[in-house]
Amino acid sequence: MDFQRQTLKTPCAVSSLCWSGDALVDPVGGMVRYHLDGSTDDPHIRYAYRFDRAVMSPDGRYSVLYESLGTAGLLLDGTRVVRQLTRDFYQAHVYDYPVALHTLPSGRTLLAHCPESYCVVELEDAATGERLTKRDDASVDIFHSRLQFSPDGRYLASAGWIWHPVDAASVFDVPRALEEPASLDSAELMEGVEGGMFFTSVAFGARDTLVFVRVDESRDGDTFSLGTYSLTQKKVLSEVELEEPAGPLMVVDAEHVVDFFGHPKLVSRTTGRVVQRWEDLDTGKVLASIRHHLPPPPHFALDAAHRRFAVGTASGIEVITLAAQ
Repeated sequence: MDFQRQTLKTPCAVSSLCWSGDALVDPVGGMVRYHLDGSTDDPHIRYAYRFDRAVMSPDGRYSVLYESLGTAGLLLDGTRVVRQLTRDFYQAHVYDYPVALHTLPSGRTLLAHCPESYCVVELEDAATGERLTKRDDASVDIFHSRLQFSPDGRYLASAGWIWHPVDAASVFDVPRALEEPASLDSAELMEGVEGGMFFTSVAFGARDTLVFVRVDESRDGDTFSLGTYSLTQKKVLSEVELEEPAGPLMVVDAEHVVDFFGHPKLVSRTTGRVVQRWEDLDTGKVLASIRHHLPPPPHFALDAAHRRFAVGTASGIEVITLAAQ
């Protein structure tokens, strides 16, 4: 597959990386904005804490800075502090902080996080802090992590783990959750795949599909597979064995994904084989949400809608844009 590569120079390594339109933003580093034409906007603001990751709302208005293996987070409106966030301390040093933002067509931005319990996902109004999913029901005992909204905001996915530990994914229907908050306490959308057990990584594909990496653990070594799951039909549509372990994913099209384990790799969804590599770009050795035993991964940002990703280096940002088929 053809691609274009662009290098953006930065004064030093970025402290976080998010897409915002056609610009790349470093919220932790002071909301510095790097435009694809090479220009830079720096509001000269610094946040005096050990935040090391960030997420941004699709409209670019809100962002959350957080300590990925800690409990502290900070919600910003532009550069203005809205409020401090926190998550359950239990095992917080072990796995990635669960947080995501999505802007609804109405203009309201939803904040998804786990402010009180590791197993309870809450949806809040980012602007006001109003809790939109108040409930008293008992939740499924899962450590939620790596929250992500589908591009249209219909679904919210969690790729976390349950105790022993075993990786596990959950997906929630957002409109239903706003009407029936208790629906956030079940995993019924993942029926047909043992409740998402052994799913180490997920990413939303076209329409109602979820693309996943599943691990089959054995004494002879782990085997990884890449599959597609229908959230409406509640069944696996396809699955193929991977020739290499895979971590975080970006869905490119019906034929390909980009895997970011070790370095970016373009992988065929039909054969499981790697068809393109960018071996000079380090993206870390993270496979799943539990990563306390690994070095912090370098910063990279995904823009599936425009078939591109960006990777931070010691002196810049490398942007890869894949050609449309």
